[in-house]
Amino acid sequence: MRNRNSNVFIGMAWLLFFLSAGALFASGASSGASLVTKNGPIKGVQANGVYAYKGIPYAKAPTGELRFAPPQDAEPWTEVRDCTKSGPIITQWLTVPIPLDSTEQSEDALILNVWTPSAPKKNDKLPVYVFIHGGGYGFGSGNQKTFDGTSFAQNGVVAVTINYRLSTLGFFASNETYKQYGTTGNWGILDQIKALEWVRDNIAEFGGDPDRVTIGGESAGSWSVSALVLSPLAKGLFSGAIMESGSILAMRSLSSRGDLQKSIERSQALAGVFGASDTAEGLAYLRRLDGYVLNYLSPFIVNQAGPQTSFFLTPVFDGSALPKDPAAALREGNYNAVNLLLGFNRDEGTLFIPPTADSRYYETFTASMIGEDWAAAVAERFPIDEHNSAAQRAQQILAYTWFNAGEKVFADALAPNNAVFMYNFNFVAPGGSAALGAAHMAELPYAFNNLALSGLIGAEHERLAKELHTRWINFIKTGDPNNGPDTPSGTQWPRYDPAEKKVIFFDNEITTGPLPDQENLDFIAGILYGAGE
Repeated sequence: MRNRNSNVFIGMAWLLFFLSAGALFASGASSGASLVTKNGPIKGVQANGVYAYKGIPYAKAPTGELRFAPPQDAEPWTEVRDCTKSGPIITQWLTVPIPLDSTEQSEDALILNVWTPSAPKKNDKLPVYVFIHGGGYGFGSGNQKTFDGTSFAQNGVVAVTINYRLSTLGFFASNETYKQYGTTGNWGILDQIKALEWVRDNIAEFGGDPDRVTIGGESAGSWSVSALVLSPLAKGLFSGAIMESGSILAMRSLSSRGDLQKSIERSQALAGVFGASDTAEGLAYLRRLDGYVLNYLSPFIVNQAGPQTSFFLTPVFDGSALPKDPAAALREGNYNAVNLLLGFNRDEGTLFIPPTADSRYYETFTASMIGEDWAAAVAERFPIDEHNSAAQRAQQILAYTWFNAGEKVFADALAPNNAVFMYNFNFVAPGGSAALGAAHMAELPYAFNNLALSGLIGAEHERLAKELHTRWINFIKTGDPNNGPDTPSGTQWPRYDPAEKKVIFFDNEITTGPLPDQENLDFIAGILYGAGE
């Protein structure tokens, strides 16, 4: 999908992601607290008026026969399990030089972290927020410092973050696994569902209410949240959703297009490197290989001559975990009805496209994202001219396809029957990069109110963090970002109406107005998944 220079730039962009999002959170506290989950007793740690329980297993190690298989419940234990420190991060293909509480990678890392406001009481029935990390389905962790749930817990929300399988181990598709399990290529999504089942069965012990669960995520985490909204396997596991930058409809812009057969073909191209056929014997062989090596080869080069030169293994529209046509499912109302808060950042594409991109890059990139049949029409609508460089146009197309257009389709589909609230994040931090602008992931430290952990100091940052964090908390508690503690701006966030399409703008000033670029978003949506035409 991208040439070699683009791959290098994107790798650097993800490095910036980890540096900006912060290191994995370090443990540190005063006294511990114990409780009993359905799997066994655990010991947490207390600090800043919050009890934290880290590294709790929610599923068995997905190794051996459980590699490329649906997750199974965690094994029970009888001794008190030490959950005072972060567990390992899940095996992944990219590592970066940042301080870690643990540098260990492991396939046995289907774990989650819980922050609760006080010594847990089973009858507290507090609202719950389960956050799913991003990272392009290739890397990341629920342990990242920016995702520390302390501030949510201090404000009366039980916060949960999770790990899930990534890259090849998370999204390898095959006819053999489809034959055995009736699903394939969505092991990471199935992990997320298993984690939500654990929350349903255990969160009351932490003071949480299993009937008041909101799921949230950013980037690939937002794609995952939208996937769970569409998944029949996730029905009844949550009642609210927060989508920050993107929806699962973005799969239509990736090399496999989310198509089951194409996903199987691409996975088998990778398996062929090891001489593994799409048979029970081939699957058994792949299950014996080193997991890190399999994940490292996830961005596998399949065709250097064509516009789609590489791909990442990503979720699959398999008809089981996910509908075969998610856009049609949305249009037909086949989704889990939830209140929805969603939005994207003004400059989503700047983190991924090099500023040196030329016209040839733009042409090749557009063909890979949109498809060769539509490349000419897209180039005509979004020409390179004195006002728009090739790099700016490529950034625009990436933002529309990966993050923006699909969210509008979700908002339009759910709004008639559910409370939907949409935002644009336009704030550029003082001293930040003018070239990056309000870039992808820029809202995260504000939404989590973890400014110091991300090196954001000053009254302007604090004011915006209070604004976003309070809105998120209000939505998690009530289904409406306006209901609850006052925000610095006091601005009424309009409920999204498909006729008016009003959104809130988070910037130096908090304002409201029509969703920008509506016609362009509809144009891209119409090409990719037959919506918005």
